[in-house]
Amino acid sequence: MEKIKLGARVPAMALPICLLGATVNGRSNFCPIAWTTIIDDEPPLIGLVTAKDRYTKEGVQQHQTFSINIPNSKLAAAVDYCGLHSGYDTDKSQVFTTFTGEFATAPMIKDCPLTAECRLQQIVEFAGTDLIVGEIVETYVNEELVSEGKVNAEQMDPLLYFTNGSIYHRLGAQEAKAFKIGKEYRVHD
Repeated sequence: MEKIKLGARVPAMALPICLLGATVNGRSNFCPIAWTTIIDDEPPLIGLVTAKDRYTKEGVQQHQTFSINIPNSKLAAAVDYCGLHSGYDTDKSQVFTTFTGEFATAPMIKDCPLTAECRLQQIVEFAGTDLIVGEIVETYVNEELVSEGKVNAEQMDPLLYFTNGSIYHRLGAQEAKAFKIGKEYRVHD
């Protein structure tokens, strides 16, 4: 197969959507983030890339806490609503039913199958974006999704964002077991 050049740009990728949650001016606010990554596992650190001017980020900075909420595909319209409306102009505190854990200032979404509360570690500033780095203090998951201590990804049905065309997708079927299938691979001459 021949490859073609597309130039210096973000490649087409499917990324899990995360709703960044924080208390801002006494109210819960949520901002959808697709650029999310695990940074370390001990302690568990997560990174979320946001635009410079985000209302939710003000709450993160003020309280030094935030939540991450992984929505399922059924929440696509509510997630998109949160992305279309800035907290500067719209009160998003009634979009979701929330709960709190260790931190009263890190509202989590009950309807999201997986949520976590985080303590802010740092904000790394870039020219056009900021990277919010947080330590995960506690993770919450719907009981019916856990079997033998592991979360079932297909039942969780996480909402994915495809960068090429700005399209929401669903997770497909399991392909193979990581760190196992490669043991069967043989290099061909």
